[in-house]
Amino acid sequence: MLFAPHISLEQRLAIVLGVLLASFLLVFAGFDKIVSSYLVSFGAAGAAVAGAFYTLGATTPFAMVVLLELMQHENAILVAAVACASAALVDCLLFSVVRDALERNAKKMLASTRRKFSAFSGAFPVAGFFVFGLPLPDELGLALMEMTKIELLKLAVVIFLAKFVTLLMLSAAIVR
Repeated sequence: MLFAPHISLEQRLAIVLGVLLASFLLVFAGFDKIVSSYLVSFGAAGAAVAGAFYTLGATTPFAMVVLLELMQHENAILVAAVACASAALVDCLLFSVVRDALERNAKKMLASTRRKFSAFSGAFPVAGFFVFGLPLPDELGLALMEMTKIELLKLAVVIFLAKFVTLLMLSAAIVR
């Protein structure tokens, strides 16, 4: 849905904020504890399942919370690595299906953001990197990283690293 060309960036961000709110309500209700305790019993396969949902727009915020809980009960680096590899695989599969629309949207967003924020253009690639790890539209990350042509291997490495670094940073922040 977020890849549809008729949905503006503002509408996409509104959808993301709605999903974040819904995820917060699920976490507040304790649903994350039920899911994470179930996935812990599967070990690395549970991390792979949670990782696959870490990449799907509407499930990213909730999956992020579940992964952080899994990281507290298991080897954090192993959980993050398996989950991020799974997320990168699913993301690349999705991107390959919607490649043309995604590349068009990334080009439009890149042009739009360059006009509005030209003074900060050096920070765009760094911001784009972290967009992949957060529950934000991925085409925004593509545009900020200036990836208007998608090379799946390069994209898989970027997505893996972005999600891995983000999970480890969040995990370290929560543990303290």
